[in-house]
Amino acid sequence: MSLLALLGIGLALNAAASAIVFRRGSLDAGGAITGTVVGTLIFGFGGPLFWVLLMAFFVTSTAAGMLRRSEKAWLSTIHQKGEKRDAFQVLANGGVGALTAVLYRLTGEPAWAAAFAVSFAASNADTWASEIGVLSKGTPVSPLSFRPVPRGISGGMTLLGTVASLGGALLIGILFGLANAILHAVPTGFPRVLLLVTACGFGGSLVDSILGASVQARYASGTTPGAVTERRSDGTGSVNRLVHGIAWVNNDVVNIVSCLIASSAGFFLAR
Repeated sequence: MSLLALLGIGLALNAAASAIVFRRGSLDAGGAITGTVVGTLIFGFGGPLFWVLLMAFFVTSTAAGMLRRSEKAWLSTIHQKGEKRDAFQVLANGGVGALTAVLYRLTGEPAWAAAFAVSFAASNADTWASEIGVLSKGTPVSPLSFRPVPRGISGGMTLLGTVASLGGALLIGILFGLANAILHAVPTGFPRVLLLVTACGFGGSLVDSILGASVQARYASGTTPGAVTERRSDGTGSVNRLVHGIAWVNNDVVNIVSCLIASSAGFFLAR
């Protein structure tokens, strides 16, 4: 099938999917438009089986976010973004995947296919770790000092979250391994593809935690004395005081950097 035809089909599918998700409240308008563009590029340049990985990430990460949703309502006082994903969040999780799909089509280099799969393995691992790990009864600790950190703050790790992270990467690894058995995008067997994608995706989630613990911005809450938040403002117009990290490094920046690192590792290992 020609590239133009694939792009046309991808546009129709992703526009419909984004419209449905927008109406359900999981994406804002910018997120829906960006999601349509990202999904169209992946379908057009990578093909339907690449697009399946995108859908697997989106569906399972959305489900993880809805898991025991009422128990996570308090996170809105900590996290900078709300429940609706905006354009920056969509790009942080899918932008690297779209880029690697384009590069795979243009160059025919198998390693770009592996890099594509790793990008979503890393995004899925990180999302599962965040959405499931926060439900852990254990105290989260920093991956740098192993000291306790406030629950819900980026960079904290729990046993449940770590296991969930591995599961998120493993799911994408399995799906890409099965897709690769059909496409033969990467010239190696299922076990090696599974190990590569899972390990690099899980590693990307660990990098995300390290960056979250070291350079991501944290602020002293202006409304709750002694509390720490990732929000630059308390919602009343006043700006919270930066107490940790770099001001411009928010969760979106951490996500895209960790995804880039994981995807690059997948590319060079596949080579």
